[in-house]
Amino acid sequence: MIICINIRDNPESVAEAYWYAKLLNGLGQPERGSDILYAMGKTVGSWVVSRVPSPGFPWFAVGMSNHHLAEIAADLMNGRLYAPQDMQTWDLSIGFTTLGQMAQVGPTHNTIGHVRGNSAIGAFTFDPVGDAEPTYPAMWAAVSEDQRSILTRPSHEGHPVAGRNDLQRRMLTRRSDFFISRTLRLTSQSLAIARTAAPAMGGRAWTALESDNESVKAALAIWGNSTLGLLIRTCYAQTTQPGRATMQINALAGFPVPDFAAAGPAGEQARRIAQERYGELAALPLEPVSYAFRDENRHRIDAAALAMVGLGDNAAAARAVAHLRNLWCREPAVHGGNDALMRALGLRGERRPRGAG
Repeated sequence: MIICINIRDNPESVAEAYWYAKLLNGLGQPERGSDILYAMGKTVGSWVVSRVPSPGFPWFAVGMSNHHLAEIAADLMNGRLYAPQDMQTWDLSIGFTTLGQMAQVGPTHNTIGHVRGNSAIGAFTFDPVGDAEPTYPAMWAAVSEDQRSILTRPSHEGHPVAGRNDLQRRMLTRRSDFFISRTLRLTSQSLAIARTAAPAMGGRAWTALESDNESVKAALAIWGNSTLGLLIRTCYAQTTQPGRATMQINALAGFPVPDFAAAGPAGEQARRIAQERYGELAALPLEPVSYAFRDENRHRIDAAALAMVGLGDNAAAARAVAHLRNLWCREPAVHGGNDALMRALGLRGERRPRGAG
C-alpha cells in the first residue's frame, strides 16, 4: 500500500516547504481511500491510498491533481469501473493481463536501422515515404498530420545497408501490421496503437507487436485508443514531460491490458465485437488524444471498448466514462498547459495546478 500525496504548487521557500511538511506529517493514518488537503481556507492538494498491480509498477497516482481520478485508475487496473459521482462500481467481464502475453514485442529501432544522415547503425537506412510504394516500409516516426486514424500508413521507406544481409532478413521476419507508440505526445498525436494495411517494420516512435490473432489485434487497437486504455497508458508511462506518455521498449511487455485472448464466453464476446466494429472505427479521423473530451469519434471508440468488456448496454457506465474523459483531459499531465487545449477546456484564466508530487 502506498499513500501518495500531491500538492497543487511547489513550495516557493524553505519556510513554505516546512509548513507543508508539518501539514502532511499530521495527516495520520487515512481512513478512506482518498481526500483533499485543505488548509488556510483553500485546497492545497490531495492524497490517495493506492495498491500497485505488481512489484515495480509505476506509482501512477504521483502527479495526479484529481484524487478521484487516481481511485478510478486503481480500480480499472483491477478489473472494475468506478464512478465516484454515483459511488457505483461495475466489474469488467474479462480480467487484465500484460501486453507481452498478448503479442511479441518487436525489435528496437537501433537494430532496424537509422534515418539518413544519422549514425549508420542497424540494417536499413530510412527516408520519409514518397509517392511510390515502398519495398521496405516502416512505421519509423510519429507524423501527427498523417497518423489520424487507427488504420494508417508507414512513415518511412528503408534502403538496405551493404553487407548486412543476414540482419536485414531477420528484421523483415519481424514485420507487423500492428504497432504501439513509444513516444506518445498527447497534445498533438492521435494514436496510441496503430495498424497498417500491409506488414511494415517498426522504428524510433513505433514498435511492432507481433500476433497472428486478428480479432485480438482489433480488440487491442480499439481498447488502446479508448479513454480507458489511454488512462492506463498515462498511469504506466513516463509522464515527466507534461503532455507526453513515453514508454521504454523494455517496459512494453508489462503494459496492462484486458485479456482479449481469454477463453470462455466473455473473451469470445470481446473478440466478436472487436471484429464487428473494427472496420468502421479504424477509418475514423481522430483529434489529438488530449481532445478526447470533445472528440465524438473517440467517444464511438469508447462505446465499443465498453461493449468489449461487458458494459455495452450499461447507460450508467457510459455516463461514468464521459465523466472520466473530462476529469482526465483536465489533468496537467494530459493537457500539458497547451494554450489551445486550455482554452477548449475552459481552464485559461484559472490558476493551473502543477500536480507536484
